[in-house]
Amino acid sequence: MLPSQAPAAKEITWLAQLSQLGQLPLGWQSWLEEEGSLTLRLKHQAKQSFSVNLLLEEPTLPCQNELDLLGISHQECWVRQVYLEVDNQPWVFDRSVMHLANLSPTARQLIQVGNQPLGHLLFANPQVKRGPLVFCQPNQLNLPSLWGRASCFSSPTGKILVTEHFLHPMASQLKLPLE
Repeated sequence: MLPSQAPAAKEITWLAQLSQLGQLPLGWQSWLEEEGSLTLRLKHQAKQSFSVNLLLEEPTLPCQNELDLLGISHQECWVRQVYLEVDNQPWVFDRSVMHLANLSPTARQLIQVGNQPLGHLLFANPQVKRGPLVFCQPNQLNLPSLWGRASCFSSPTGKILVTEHFLHPMASQLKLPLE
């Protein structure tokens, strides 16, 4: 059972290459390497519904690994944590982090997204470019989780880090192996 409140932030060991995760079970590589909108891919898997369950949205100090990925020093950031849910089951835990300095109108729009998918705004904006993906092993959160990935989205006005961790209900529904 996954918590209905935002889990506490935790330092995560990110790996630059997917191969550093070792041999992945069949079917997971395409999810981890998805270069398009994960939101859109999840919507295509839904039989009934796709939704964003907002767990937390507030200014706070992020983890050091998040600051490192954003390329900034110890500063307050806007943090948003959500479950991306397919057919009322949490499939992905998403944590997004954005530096609060010099917020542009576009950045302000991202802060006020609420229960809407962030990916829709990021992929719809031609000025936003996605950086390289990094990956993590299962169970690096304060909740049961499978593999994860992260990348920074950059625009002329700043960066936003988006981390996505796949969850057990997704594996169960898609019949993806865990070993």
